Amino acid sequence: MNHSKKAIGFFFIFGFFILCYFLTKLDSIKSFSDFSLFEWQTLLVTQGKFHLPYAFSHTDPNYRFFPIPDLFFHLTNNVSYSTFPNLYSIFVAPMYFLFGTRGIQLTQFLMFITSVWLFYLITKNEVLAFLLLFGSSIFLYIFLIHDTIFVFFLEVVTFYFYAKKYYRLSALLSVLIIWLRPELGIVFCFLPFLFPNTNRWKQYLITCSLFLILASIVNFGFYETFLPIRMIKNKDSIGNWEVGYYLLRLVLEQIPLFILLLLFLIWEWIRKKKNALSVLITFATIFICFVSPNTGGHDTPRYLYGFIPVYLLSIHLRYENQNLPNKLIYLLITFFLFYSTYQINNQLKTLSKISKYQTNLLSAMETIKPKTIVFDNSDLSFIALPLLEKNKNIFLLREDGSQSGFSNFLVKNQIDEFVFLELPPSPYPLPNSLSIQNCIKNCEYRKVDTHSLPHANLPITYSHFLRSFD
Repeated sequence: MNHSKKAIGFFFIFGFFILCYFLTKLDSIKSFSDFSLFEWQTLLVTQGKFHLPYAFSHTDPNYRFFPIPDLFFHLTNNVSYSTFPNLYSIFVAPMYFLFGTRGIQLTQFLMFITSVWLFYLITKNEVLAFLLLFGSSIFLYIFLIHDTIFVFFLEVVTFYFYAKKYYRLSALLSVLIIWLRPELGIVFCFLPFLFPNTNRWKQYLITCSLFLILASIVNFGFYETFLPIRMIKNKDSIGNWEVGYYLLRLVLEQIPLFILLLLFLIWEWIRKKKNALSVLITFATIFICFVSPNTGGHDTPRYLYGFIPVYLLSIHLRYENQNLPNKLIYLLITFFLFYSTYQINNQLKTLSKISKYQTNLLSAMETIKPKTIVFDNSDLSFIALPLLEKNKNIFLLREDGSQSGFSNFLVKNQIDEFVFLELPPSPYPLPNSLSIQNCIKNCEYRKVDTHSLPHANLPITYSHFLRSFD
């Protein structure tokens, strides 16, 4: 056994150096998509703001030209709040204020390592702790500005408190996590079965129910809905079979621990042994793939990483008192280490390429002289969010600009010129002339210049509009 621990210790050290190596190579990845939103939220928190400011909310009360897609914000009393609760941004804001994005990456690195350590304290099993570290693609999110690692850390802390019989704390954290990730509600239903030696599961469930009721009331007070915002905003993806199959494929590719669980189930079926808990966990995973309010963004199953500790605890519960051959253990560890490293390396290369294009595009946008920039594509408006801190006006078209009263909106805000950036084919193209409704004099915006945006490395069309003064 001592030889086994030394060998596993070697794998841990090797894996730790791999993580450190990746951590030193992340300067090339800049925020884009909802990563940009998380970074903007964190920046706002450092300024004492917990909503998404919009300087034109009085002239655009329905937020028709707000630079963020409808999916990512919720309106309450003419104030916009992010679909992502501010808990993550509040947690990482001090390190972001001191060290920028590097501070967030370091914080997430420490959270992930702490999660592995706490999981080891729960199971007292080095192999399972190592599989938590390298059994999926989750550690990709150590390097990205996203709440995935934060939620995973809270989940493992919840499991630790439950194992130590701190049921009230465990229940409180469970409800917080459900509000961040509604999919994980089903994960906490397995807690009493994963820790059968704890005999106060009724207290946990009752306390969870009380906290859920309290959270719903508080949520209604802030957002005028009893449900988590993500369930309201992402409801169209719930029950989508195409999305469900896509998520299931991502789980099989990027959470090989799920395949390991299936292999153990098959082995037990061959030996005619029953394992109802693992069967239920398997069906729960598939079920969540098809009813989860997400679409598998970033090409990762980020909202299903919460099942990882459940898979490992289920295996631990079944094989805790059985000695598996050391060769099998070493083979599993080696496979997971190299498979995950290969997979993460490829994903980081892809993210670096995407980030390079978007960094170049942001640099090109910074050279635009007019103060107002209009987009027809939310991917572009996400990239432009940092320009809000440089007193630029950023607008996103959600419908045909020539018919939507966009020109009247510009007039109300005394905007006489703007630049329209579009990525052909444009879903909402602007005509060469935008008429101003209910106008007597100088009643149109005219396109005075059109060319490709220089140094963007993408076929972005730059169109300059000026209000005509005849």
